[in-house]
Amino acid sequence: MSRDVSILDCNWDLCSVSASWFGYRPSLPMNATFLVIFTIAFTAHVSLALLYKTRGFGICMSIACFLEVSGYAGRVLAYTNPWSLPAFFIQINGVGLAPTFFAAGIYLCITRIVIAYGAGISRVQPKVYTYFFVLCDIISLVIQAPGGALSSVSASQGKPPTLGAYIGLSGICFQVLSLSIWLGLAVEFGLRCRKVGKEAWDPRYEKLRVSWRFKAFLAALGLATVALYVRSVYRIAELSGGYTGHLAKDEMAFCILEAVMIAILALITAAFHPGYGFGEAYGPISDQKALYPPPWKKGAFFTKDLKSEEVLIELNGQRKSFPRTEGI
Repeated sequence: MSRDVSILDCNWDLCSVSASWFGYRPSLPMNATFLVIFTIAFTAHVSLALLYKTRGFGICMSIACFLEVSGYAGRVLAYTNPWSLPAFFIQINGVGLAPTFFAAGIYLCITRIVIAYGAGISRVQPKVYTYFFVLCDIISLVIQAPGGALSSVSASQGKPPTLGAYIGLSGICFQVLSLSIWLGLAVEFGLRCRKVGKEAWDPRYEKLRVSWRFKAFLAALGLATVALYVRSVYRIAELSGGYTGHLAKDEMAFCILEAVMIAILALITAAFHPGYGFGEAYGPISDQKALYPPPWKKGAFFTKDLKSEEVLIELNGQRKSFPRTEGI
């Protein structure tokens, strides 16, 4: 690129594609393919949310898929003009922010899993998983969103969006930290379940736990979490060099560690949707979840501190009867 030509005035005649916002010409076949994939995933998640009435999970996943659709639409536009500011804006905000909503959807699932095995086994009461980690996800989003905005402002002035990239990086680092804590608690809960033995698991949901579709849902959720974790670690490495760093200009790395990972997450959580995985138990478990107090109330964070006579929560099957899931 000529030193006298601003990136804002670049075109195919005046500048090298390596000097574009992307550092390369985005692949049309690759990005069009992922555009179609996420459009399918968006349609599937909206339809499944309406079918199973999984409001929280459905909203998070639908928003995430919509952002991915917008991001890859921006990349498709950038094939024609990799110096296009609108295409760059759409891509960094769509692809960059979507995983935050995917993470929130994943966080919402753990509460019902804990109840399905036995809320009394968990170190923290079920609603902690929902409130604490969704709050962490909101914080991550609040940090990342200004990063995308600053990147857009810098780019509109023809400057490298370095500061915005580093702000976005801090948000992703926080997301990885909260996801790591979530994984730690999930693993610890699994170990506690194994330690107490099956005889201590909630007998009301025995039919659910032995069903193949619930086991498939757990496996799918595990794979989706791993995919999200891999993508997030990749993004940390990518943004550590800013949007102009070496890794940020490697489209193959982006394809494998960003696009493929998130596509796996979006599709597998639709194929093994929690509404399908929990089946008839989804309603009773939701009713049981509603009995727990907000975790910020005194004595309501750790399960051992809950007093059934005060908060009206049944942990031993004697206070309230929930229907068994015989139909599963």
